Amino acid sequence: MALTEHERHQLELLAEHLLQEDPRLAAKLCAGPAESVRPARRVTGAFVLLVGTFILMAGIATQLTGLGLVGFAIMASGAYFVFEHTRLRISMPRAKGPSPDGSGPLANQ
Repeated sequence: MALTEHERHQLELLAEHLLQEDPRLAAKLCAGPAESVRPARRVTGAFVLLVGTFILMAGIATQLTGLGLVGFAIMASGAYFVFEHTRLRISMPRAKGPSPDGSGPLANQ
């Protein structure tokens, strides 16, 4: 679903305000991943997640709460390894201050 021109303008204004109020947070949100994850680590995490799912289902089928909890913990650790360095990437425009003549995106504040 596409944004209307008004919504796009509001989003740009929010991005500019964020850049002014907290430039460190804005830089973190706009930055790329700090380090790349080796594909083997993701594959291992997916395998651990799958094994944890089977153990969780076995715990449910046998009605052993402890086995289900162990399966859930294994599943959660596998998910952690899969998504460890995944981060949300947000592209925000660079803030532009008011021009010398008083016009610009931040002039009417």
